[in-house]
Formats: sequence, structure tokens, C-alpha cells
Amino acid sequence: MLITMNKIQMEKYPKEALKIGTFVRANRFNRLGVITDAFYGEKDEDDKEIVIYTVLMFPKQDPIPKQSSQSDQYYISNEYEYEVTAFLMMKPVDVKKLTKNINGGMPF
Repeated sequence: MLITMNKIQMEKYPKEALKIGTFVRANRFNRLGVITDAFYGEKDEDDKEIVIYTVLMFPKQDPIPKQSSQSDQYYISNEYEYEVTAFLMMKPVDVKKLTKNINGGMPF
């Protein structure tokens, strides 16, 4: 993992989940982000546990620059596995390094 996880955290991390730092598109918000965590949520109709991802979403990029607004912020959201599109052709990023560049940092 790109973020150092202890043995207990590794055991809780879903085996089938995407790696931490994987670039994804949060479909419901139409925003690019990276996975910072994953865990099991409720079960689906087939009694299979659903993976839920914690996604750090980047500010939307407007092709026409304008004044800073509320939409120019980072967001953290929990997204169901079927609500994200993963960019597997891109190498996962080091989330700790990434969050150091965010003003004020993130407590990971």
C-alpha cells in the first residue's frame, strides 16, 4: 500500500478493493479524485458485501477562469464501488505526499 498500514488495518481492507491512491471519477459528482480508504458497507441483493471508497475529490477545472468560489474546494466523500470509475492505466499516487501539497494538509 502507498499509505503505511499496520497489520490490523490491512486485514480490514477489502481484498477486492482498488489500491489507495488510485485515480477515480466520482460519477455522481462528475469529479476526479483519489481513493484514500476502502471498507465494506451493507450487503447487496446477492448477499455480497459492497465496497465503499473514501475519495478525495479535486476542485473542478473550469475551462474559463473566473473568481474563486465554493466549487474550487477539495471534498471527501464515501462512494459505493459502482459509483466510481477507476483509471487503472495510471499509477496510484502517494496520498501522503499529495495531501501535504493541499493548503492546511489532511490528517492521514
